[in-house]
Amino acid sequence: MLSLLFLCLPQAADSAQLPIHQELTQADWRAAAKGQGRFLFAAPMSFRSLGVWSSRAMDGVQIAHPKPHGQTPTAWPLVGQPDLTEVPGFPGPAGQRWVSALVHFPQNQTSSVVLSLPPSLAAMALQGDLSCALVWVPVNPLAAAQLPQTRAVGKPSVYARTSWGADPPQCSAGYCTTTHVAMHHTASASEYVSTSWSECASNVQANQAYHMYTRGWCDIGYNYLICPHGDIFEGRGGGDDVVGAHDGANCGSMGVAFMGYFHSPHNQSLTQVMQNAFIDLAAWKCDQQNIDPLGSAWYAGYGANMSTVYGHRDVSSTACPGDLAYANLPQLRVQIEQKIQSGGSVDLILDNATASYSGTWNTGTSAAGKYGSDYRWASTGTALARALWSPGIPQSGTYEISLWWPAGSNRSPQTPIGLLVGGRLYQGSVNQQQAGGQWNVLGQISFASGATPVLGIENTGPSGYVVVADALRLRKL
Repeated sequence: MLSLLFLCLPQAADSAQLPIHQELTQADWRAAAKGQGRFLFAAPMSFRSLGVWSSRAMDGVQIAHPKPHGQTPTAWPLVGQPDLTEVPGFPGPAGQRWVSALVHFPQNQTSSVVLSLPPSLAAMALQGDLSCALVWVPVNPLAAAQLPQTRAVGKPSVYARTSWGADPPQCSAGYCTTTHVAMHHTASASEYVSTSWSECASNVQANQAYHMYTRGWCDIGYNYLICPHGDIFEGRGGGDDVVGAHDGANCGSMGVAFMGYFHSPHNQSLTQVMQNAFIDLAAWKCDQQNIDPLGSAWYAGYGANMSTVYGHRDVSSTACPGDLAYANLPQLRVQIEQKIQSGGSVDLILDNATASYSGTWNTGTSAAGKYGSDYRWASTGTALARALWSPGIPQSGTYEISLWWPAGSNRSPQTPIGLLVGGRLYQGSVNQQQAGGQWNVLGQISFASGATPVLGIENTGPSGYVVVADALRLRKL
């Protein structure tokens, strides 16, 4: 029998399930033992995210979701997340001295998990000397995938809290004039391999649940989160200049978290679209508040001068945002300044995860020159397959329309494209065997504010090839 501990937790939204904290007893470990340090635990409900609390470090433990016979599961090493500090007095199991980053699984109906422990920890568990708890984060409903919302001139497209099914904050919002932008990472390596918008949104939702119902915070800590596809998600509730909980100082800083683990042992690297999203978000805020991204200023919450665009480690004893993300800061500051000096021209960039698809499409990651972490492809000479983007136009004006694809000899030399604007259809084709790894301009067209044009790619060209849907850009001229 599994031993479940239901803590006195903040109230979740009526439609949401709370995470369940499962204290593991000696009997639980023995019942779950499968030999060679492997332990199989059944989940108390459907889940897709798991955290681990322990009275001692669990580095070296691996966690995996069992797969059908003959299939090799992906094992994720557990990594401590020391930035998730507990709220004093908040009840927590296992001594709460070591807390892992979340591990996410792509399946939406995951029912069990395998923990693989080094011999010393496995022996302690079987002897009853390991105080440990599993934190099961349930599957909660998402809103329908919404188009990004542009809230003000110059602000990039952001997915609102309603799109990822946020619970309401458990505290009143506080506000400080933003003077700084902070770079973080979520320290969850499994977030980096998300393959869709819905997976990213579910990961944001799980982060909020982990922060609120496991650590006792009143809301998700970050102001914004950026997924590997470049999508920007609204984090902390309360709107512009709300004070988050992301670096221990907070007042005056907008905390932006890259979703992934950009440090040893995973050493993931920022995708280009993640960097672009950070540049766009920081340039908007710096321009709004007259912040010099290349300078330093008084950081009120920190009580000292600090670079206006900084990494979490600059103000706290932490590895966050990871060596590989932190190394990008100097060039990102320069690019933020360049965007401000260029007048903050409006760029709408939609990666393939934001498109809608009909017919058979496959996800590819191996081609050089892709935009972001992946792309979609469909074979020609088969049943009709279409990829459709429908961006919301934030400002009236003339826009340059461009497509990005990774080139290859098997690409269609005549990939059909179409643009539907106000009931009028414009058609043409592009040669995807050439000019890969760059923006390819299709033309210019005028849009009214609020328009929702549809641009599509289909597989009706010559048979024996593939067509690629990677990314779309609309640039206001």
